[in-house]
Amino acid sequence: MSEKNLLQARFATEKHPGFFPAAITFHVHCRIIGSAIALLLHGGNSIAMFFAMRGDILKDPDIANLQATQYRYLTIWNVAFQIAYSIMNLACDIPLFLKVKEESSPILCYLEYVRKYRKVVFGGVIFPTGVAIFTVFWPIFIYNRELIFPKFIDKAISPVSNQIMHSAIFFIVMWELLFHPRAKPSSHKLYLGHMAVIFFSYFIVLFANYAERGTWPYPLFTIVYGTIYFPLLLAALCIIYVSAYFIQWPLTSLVYNNITCKKTEKIR
Repeated sequence: MSEKNLLQARFATEKHPGFFPAAITFHVHCRIIGSAIALLLHGGNSIAMFFAMRGDILKDPDIANLQATQYRYLTIWNVAFQIAYSIMNLACDIPLFLKVKEESSPILCYLEYVRKYRKVVFGGVIFPTGVAIFTVFWPIFIYNRELIFPKFIDKAISPVSNQIMHSAIFFIVMWELLFHPRAKPSSHKLYLGHMAVIFFSYFIVLFANYAERGTWPYPLFTIVYGTIYFPLLLAALCIIYVSAYFIQWPLTSLVYNNITCKKTEKIR
């Protein structure tokens, strides 16, 4: 959609609230489809994993420990983030799809604020966390899976579940990047603030787990803990996490140039 057409669409939308440009409607449809698929994948996988780690399998001490500490894995945090974001997406986009007049509802009128915050959540939480996990996990897994996803985990978590948690998350993020028009923010403080909360909160959980159980969720941490490589590892993870954040903006500009994106944002 050209800049001229976007401007015409914007004015038509402002003049006629029930009017939705075809390209923008297409974006909404695609986001709804992506969010629905993400919910089905993560919801179904979460249920499957819940029942997989029940019963006699917990007699295995490794699986019992895995079950007890599962919420201390960043992968599980990321799944929760993507589920919550998908729900937010559907809440924001279904009224657009149904062409609901939000101004007439005391509740729906607040969706515009939610839509603005959704951009911050995606840019500061969903994209960098999903891309960082995908980027870190698979090279280590391919090199030596015992460092990050030991083979005993296969007793409880199937290869399909592994792919959903560590591969599908990347494609879910990229789908949203393609169909969520955004512009590079004038300030990154709010986005980086969200990332800092997640980063430091997670490492507090990691160290609390070590203080409580004397172990780290990931074997790689156990190997390097107490050596110079431990702080270097933390620094490397921080760099990858921040890099994952900043790389989204050049990628976004490949899909939407800055001028077009700003006009599209105003249309939703």
